[in-house]
Amino acid sequence: FIAALETMKAGILPKIFSYVGSVSIKRSWRSEGKAVDRGVDPRDIDKIKHAVNNGWVVTFPQGTTTPFVKGRKGTAHIIKEFKPVVIPVVVDGFRRAFDKKGLFLKRKDVMLSITFKEPLMVDYNGSASEIMEQIMNAIEQTEAHLHVPQLVED
Repeated sequence: FIAALETMKAGILPKIFSYVGSVSIKRSWRSEGKAVDRGVDPRDIDKIKHAVNNGWVVTFPQGTTTPFVKGRKGTAHIIKEFKPVVIPVVVDGFRRAFDKKGLFLKRKDVMLSITFKEPLMVDYNGSASEIMEQIMNAIEQTEAHLHVPQLVED
């Protein structure tokens, strides 16, 4: 899976994941909790290409565990360039049940689910924005998927 280099240095679990084969990249928009504006490191693209050519890659298009955050265009650029089969995965309940790092339980009564969807029919010639919109919709991270609690009248 693709993860931020700084994240993979924070704690024992990320270090283990890093050791067993994660693709660590430098974020182009954030570093150590602060906004940055730097170009994509070509070595990071080479690492992703190597991973795609030697198996499969998991990426988190939002670059964070915070729900309903706008997806990062880098995911769409990876798809346009390498033309992989894209299988959307919806993870529900994780953020409500666990802390930000996913190590400590916050609540026990949360229903957790992981749904693997059918492969997307991606137009690899489409714009990065169109591909990103398709992905975000498929992983149920658009405004249309926000669950607004219904008021129950007595």
